[in-house]
Amino acid sequence: MTVALTACTSGPEHPSVSPLAQISVEEGLTQAPNGIDELAPAEVLEQSLAAMQATGSYRVTGTTVSGNTIDIAFKDGVGSVGSVGSENAVQLVATPGAVYVTGDESLAASVGADVGTTLAGKWLLISPEAASSFAIFADGAAFAAAVLGADDPDALTPIQEVDGRPAIGLLFPETGGTLWVAASGEPLPLRLEEKGASAGAGVITFSDYGTEVAVTPPAPEAVVDLTKIPVPTATPTP
Repeated sequence: MTVALTACTSGPEHPSVSPLAQISVEEGLTQAPNGIDELAPAEVLEQSLAAMQATGSYRVTGTTVSGNTIDIAFKDGVGSVGSVGSENAVQLVATPGAVYVTGDESLAASVGADVGTTLAGKWLLISPEAASSFAIFADGAAFAAAVLGADDPDALTPIQEVDGRPAIGLLFPETGGTLWVAASGEPLPLRLEEKGASAGAGVITFSDYGTEVAVTPPAPEAVVDLTKIPVPTATPTP
């Protein structure tokens, strides 16, 4: 099971960066009301990440080109709750000090557990080693920096309408991706499109800024602590 998310797949050229970036600018919508079109691309990204963190919470949803899905709500300084995965999505509650996951029978193998059917209906408190692939979900600011700031943008697109709002696209030369940032109000990230995005795949949406997010760890009786399960030892050969 793959849970890692990267900003975009590789690709050096802009012509195929995203569907929206190839649409001509809407007539009459040529300047950003919040002025971000007058800034350098790197400065737009910096202001966008700062605006994102200032809201205190946000939600990220979508599917990558490689088929990984994500639906996670983050609360700054607290953690996150939601689901992530590919064929078998994993439900998770992540905090800076602990990561709990639950899913089908394939989950045990993916986090290095060998506890059979005792995991049915349980949440796993996974070990620090196994939690490394989930650690990015424990901190909303770290997730945003890793996914949106993994590459340096070098150009801006004309203004387009994204989910009903005027937005400017930041073009990333190394990955071929486009990050759409609100061109009115706070310059919040609205959508990340991977190179080759189509039919919904390769599109990650950022929304629900500033809404309440309840990050509640599961009840103790519903948790299996993988760090306390004895590891089977091999029987010596006579």
